Amino acid sequence: MAAKAMNPEARLQASVARDIKIRHLNEHSKKQADALSVAKWELALTAKDQKVQKQRIEDQMAKDSAVVKVVSTASRRERLAQLYKDDELKYEEELNLRGLSFRRERI
Repeated sequence: MAAKAMNPEARLQASVARDIKIRHLNEHSKKQADALSVAKWELALTAKDQKVQKQRIEDQMAKDSAVVKVVSTASRRERLAQLYKDDELKYEEELNLRGLSFRRERI
């Protein structure tokens, strides 16, 4: 006995159902691909933002270090000048105590 032939209407409905299923699968696949591309873009953007932020922090640290270096150098020079001045005054005072002083004009 031969296989029962399908009704032409049933074959058409099966074909339409198969086409609808394939279309749904293709749409789902496209949505997944779109979501993946958006995720990749966001990851790349985040990595780029982090790199820029890190560079900005490093630049700011370098600027701050330069300012601190200038300030500390100026402060050190000022303290050294004050130390020399104090030593000079102390030396003159010791000379005065011994009666060996000399007259000096200060500006």
